[in-house]
Amino acid sequence: MKKNIFALLGIVMLLSSCSETPEKENKTVILKGSIVNYDQDTLYMNNVSSELMVFQEEIQAIELTGKTNFDYRFDLEKPTYFNIGRTFLYLSPGDSLVAKLDTRDRSFGSFTGKGAEANNYLTKTPYPKGGSFWGEREFSSKFKTYQDVPVGFQKVADARLAKLNNLTQVSEAFKELETARVKFDYVNSLENLFYLYYPKFREGKMTQEEMELKIEEANKYLTPYKKPFLDNFNDTKYLQLEVFQSLLYSLNKDEYRKDLDLPMLSEKLQEYFLTSNLVNELKYNGYSNQVGEKLNKEAQKIKDPTYSAVLKDLQKEYQSITKGNTASDLTFTKLDGSTIKLSDYKGKVIVLDLWATWCGPCMNEKPYFEALEKKYHANEDVEMISLSIDTEEKWKSYFKKHDLAGNQLQINRSQLSNYKVAAIPRFFVIDKNFKIVDVYAPLPSSGDLEVLINKTLEK
Repeated sequence: MKKNIFALLGIVMLLSSCSETPEKENKTVILKGSIVNYDQDTLYMNNVSSELMVFQEEIQAIELTGKTNFDYRFDLEKPTYFNIGRTFLYLSPGDSLVAKLDTRDRSFGSFTGKGAEANNYLTKTPYPKGGSFWGEREFSSKFKTYQDVPVGFQKVADARLAKLNNLTQVSEAFKELETARVKFDYVNSLENLFYLYYPKFREGKMTQEEMELKIEEANKYLTPYKKPFLDNFNDTKYLQLEVFQSLLYSLNKDEYRKDLDLPMLSEKLQEYFLTSNLVNELKYNGYSNQVGEKLNKEAQKIKDPTYSAVLKDLQKEYQSITKGNTASDLTFTKLDGSTIKLSDYKGKVIVLDLWATWCGPCMNEKPYFEALEKKYHANEDVEMISLSIDTEEKWKSYFKKHDLAGNQLQINRSQLSNYKVAAIPRFFVIDKNFKIVDVYAPLPSSGDLEVLINKTLEK
């Protein structure tokens, strides 16, 4: 009898264990810590993988305590690259990180906790727009001729790969992506010989023509060194690497690939490249009938449903900010700390100048816009607004050293998403009925902005 009871209990326990629900995968990412040299109440984290691979902007707003500390949680389906300012992050479901960030440079950042090893490695990621390895002054400062470059940067690449291979708490997928990044950074470094000759040009020891001829000569010499590092570039997963994006334009050129004996871009990458060009056309020029016709024609060449959907969705979004549509409202900060809305100026022709202190072209246009402001200052039907996208602190500091001219307001760039601000300077003209005239208005220096203002006033 006892044997039967024990046997029955065993069966019950076995059935019970088999019916237990498997433990759910932890998809929550915990990111907390602090940031210095930052003066806003909100931190913005951008999904780099989504933006670069499928043109989908995904920005998460992280509230700060005392403009310094943060404690943020969100769910994540798969490992993904993000960035907060200049700091790159590689986050995986279940990561729990404590971060110390500094807006001045990603190399000042540090991480502890689950997922820290990958993110500490990324703090030393070079800047492709700065020439990648040219930032490694220990090596690049010793180069005398272009013959020194490939061997010197090979040492940088080898050291970077050695650090990567010594990591023990990262996935093989991370190592594969970062190995590719090192290779692409090497090629990008060899393609930026400008940094070798610019000091001589700046000091007047070399003319621009001489510099260009020297770079052309160097490029011929360096071509054989690039090929081994481009042995496996035809994979869309590399699109999430900023440096690969920098090389994609060259890789799409027949002559470039011929010189390096490289295969054509894959069909998927070709479609991506075409989609990217069309997206940039919209970003920087806005929507017009001419752009629409081009989009419809070129989109027929794209078979990938993801890229096709991107173009259709973007076309609709950009059509919403064309002439005649109601302007989206915005909230601005004044120098005294109070706020005012764009709609508060309804009843006037509103002209906005989007600028920032760090933007050279903006500063070049500034005198022309200020001249227009003086011209229309007495006209009660026109409101000229200089709208800075600097941080509030930097914006206010600027006017402690410079004269205040016209209506100076400030806004966080993230709040301009409805207007698709990809680059500045940008100029908006909105009519008295709060309808868009042109949010890609001409530059003041061209004289055409004044013509547009006058036409709008006549209506």
